[in-house]
This record gives sequence, structure tokens and C-alpha cells, in this order.
Amino acid sequence: MEFQGARETNIEEEKEAAGMEEIIYVAVGNETAKNKSNLTWAIDNSEGDKICIVLVHQPAQMIPVLGTKFHAATVDDELVRAYREKEKAKTEKILDVYHRICLQRGVHAEKLCVEMDSIEKGIVQMISEKRVRKFVMGAAADKHYSTKMVDLRSRKAIFVCQHASVTCHIRFICKGNLIHTREPRMDVQALLSGFERPLSTQSSSTSDMEEEEGEEERISRTSSCRSASTSSYFGGSEASSGLDDEVSSIITEETSNHSPPPSLPCSRMGLGMINFLINSTKLLHRLAIQNHKQPE
Repeated sequence: MEFQGARETNIEEEKEAAGMEEIIYVAVGNETAKNKSNLTWAIDNSEGDKICIVLVHQPAQMIPVLGTKFHAATVDDELVRAYREKEKAKTEKILDVYHRICLQRGVHAEKLCVEMDSIEKGIVQMISEKRVRKFVMGAAADKHYSTKMVDLRSRKAIFVCQHASVTCHIRFICKGNLIHTREPRMDVQALLSGFERPLSTQSSSTSDMEEEEGEEERISRTSSCRSASTSSYFGGSEASSGLDDEVSSIITEETSNHSPPPSLPCSRMGLGMINFLINSTKLLHRLAIQNHKQPE
């Protein structure tokens, strides 16, 4: 028997799974004639997935002024902004050309313009931010293609292969042929960081508990030490229980006539012992005098 709640949950999961469509991101360049083959390969192997055309636009660093080019840092901001807007408009027109190729083949496609000084770094950043799972780009210029080609020759392709998110499935194309595939892997580092957070919280709680227990034990030891010192100082009569009554009375009298010593950095047990020795010395002196007077 199937419960109503479980059936509704399954229906929602099926709807979510049906609504999730894979998107193949395809990197293209400014020259449509040289990059058309990569896009057509992605369309032919899309298997019904959507296509997103990616073009990294590099903002111009040299700005033409009166027939001479100057670095953007030395040119007025308004001139730099105006020139870069014109260049970006050209990039949008290039994307439109690629988009028409997809429409002619009956494929729904999206356009994405990424601004970055470095093309390869822009691709890596885009893959990370968009959480791209499927990506297609060129392995080298078409002129470098040969039937024996198995390695990446493009500096940009090598950089993307080495630095892009490991969860992304990347296929590198040259002249309409698949040259290299970088299979996706599980992001172990992300999983470890997810485990480290609760572990670090637990370890910090454990260390806090250990510190509290250590503090309580230290306070307990200090209290015991103080209690022992106090009993040693005020307990002179117990230490001299073997002496006669006169010795006990004199020690008690001397102790009662002296106020407790002030708190010093040294141990109270040591101060009590010093007072006991002083009182004992006085007692022995008195006994010596009495013994000297008895024969007379």
C-alpha cells in the first residue's frame, strides 16, 4: 500500500527530474569561420541538450585617439568607455552569427558574453560560477589538426583542462573531430571541507570542555593547597601534641598573640613553619633558664 504523502513526493521528484535539462556550453572565438566547426560538432552531439554559446570578450587596453593608440590608463575615462562599448557591440553581433547557425539546425541556443582580460581565465571562472557540467572548446587551431593528433596544443585549452572545476565534463575539438576528453570527477576537496566543518566544531567544543575541566581541577588543587596551608599554620598544637602541657600552652599563647601573616607570594605553609620554629626557640630558651635556676 502506498501512502499519499510518499506518492506526492515521488511526483514532485519526477517533475524536477523532467524539468532539469542539461546545457552544453560551447566556447567560440571572434572569427566565426575558424570556430564554426566546434559549434556544429557540439550541436550534432548534443543529444537534445540545450546549447549555450560562450564568447569571452577582452576589453581593449589600447584606445585609438586621433589616429594613434594610447593605453587606457592614460586616456580620458569617457573615451575609454565609449570605445569599449563599440567593441562590445561588435562581440554581440558575432554571437548573433553563431546563434543563427543553431537556429538553422533547429537547436535552441543561448548567448553568454564573458568579460575578462584573459580568455582562459574567463572560461575557468565561468565554469565555476555557472556550475557548468558539460563544456566544449577547441583543442587547437584547425590548421594544426592531423589524424594522429591526440594531445592538446592550444595554450588556452591546456590551462582550462588543468584549472577548470573537476566536476565539469570537457571535450576538446579540432576541425570537427574529438581530440581529448576530460572526464568529470567527484570534488573530493569540497566533500572534505564539508566534513571538516562539523569535525572542527566538535573538536573546538571538546577542547573547550577540556579547558573548563582543567580550570576546575586547577581551582580545586589551589583550594586544597590553601586549606592545607591554613591548617598547617593554625594547627601548631596538633604538631606538638607530644610535648608537655606547658609547651602547648606557651605555643598557643604565642600563636594567639600574633595576627596571621600577610599574604605573600610564597607558600603559607612555609610561614607557619617559620613561626613554629620561632616559638619553639623561645620555649627552649625559657626552659633553659628554669633548669638553670632549679639547682640554686
